[in-house]
Amino acid sequence: MAGPARPGAATFDALAFRTVPLAAFALLGVACAAAGPAWSRAAAPWPWLVSLVFVGLPHGAADLAVTRRMCRGLAAVAGLFAAYIALMAVAGGGFVLAPLPVLLLFVALSGWHFGAAHADAQAPPIVRRPGALALAALARGAPVLGVPLAVWPEASAGVAAAMTGLAGAASGIDAATVRATGLALVALGAAGLAAEAWRTRRDPGGPARSWSTLVDMAVIGGLEAVADPLFAVGCYFLGWHAWRQMRLLAPALGGPPIADARSLLTALSRIHVAALPLLVPTWAAIAAAWWLLPGGNLPRDLRGLAILSLAVYVVVTPSHDLLMDWWRSRGRQA
Repeated sequence: MAGPARPGAATFDALAFRTVPLAAFALLGVACAAAGPAWSRAAAPWPWLVSLVFVGLPHGAADLAVTRRMCRGLAAVAGLFAAYIALMAVAGGGFVLAPLPVLLLFVALSGWHFGAAHADAQAPPIVRRPGALALAALARGAPVLGVPLAVWPEASAGVAAAMTGLAGAASGIDAATVRATGLALVALGAAGLAAEAWRTRRDPGGPARSWSTLVDMAVIGGLEAVADPLFAVGCYFLGWHAWRQMRLLAPALGGPPIADARSLLTALSRIHVAALPLLVPTWAAIAAAWWLLPGGNLPRDLRGLAILSLAVYVVVTPSHDLLMDWWRSRGRQA
């Protein structure tokens, strides 16, 4: 799952999917540090609200279209997607019945999903040796969640409380536990990156990939250290994780690899259209939940809508991640 090979395409790929996002994160970090935490807290819902219609949710809602291209025959598509929907139902039911354990599992799964996707988008690809993907996912995914938990434990605990509150339950998570968990994740991520750098020090391109990963994580972590956690993680999800997966989805949906601005716009259009069969029902479900949930469980403001969108990701991420893991394994076998 590597990027384009042509020199011009590779230059555009690096610019669009690494340089520009990192520069935006650095500028946002400076702005948030200068404006103070109140500004990023007020702006916190916006990355999540934008992601409902652009790149964020659509990149996952394209799963049906990806499944149709990955499987041969209607029966195979129907079987795989029935399992996809069934796992969504299990995740949704579990969140309603036991919101805190499911939320903790979601955090762990998100770390894996973010980290593995980050590694997928790097070149050269991670060498296929035992444990290489798990180490790569740990090095890239654990700090993304660890920094906001460690630096903003009260605010992070507040997000957890708001999410479990959707199911009418208290989170029971205190700020000290959140901080300790965050510090542990940051330490695990640092150890994972150090171990990966050591194991790949003699691989072609290995040291360069380790260095670029360190730069990526430093810039992302810098934004997370100075901005409200809901805002910072939302920016990461929209501007890094989901955005960079566009480059992998374009050929998976039958289009050419992204090589320039025109092919990027074409790919974005193709992906969003392909996402509509899942995207429209998801929007309808969000609207229904927004209307039906008691006001005490869900504040009727933009932050409440952002929290509700996070609950949607709790439901859909397990299915989406398993599909991506399967897609990744098929790509490596090929």
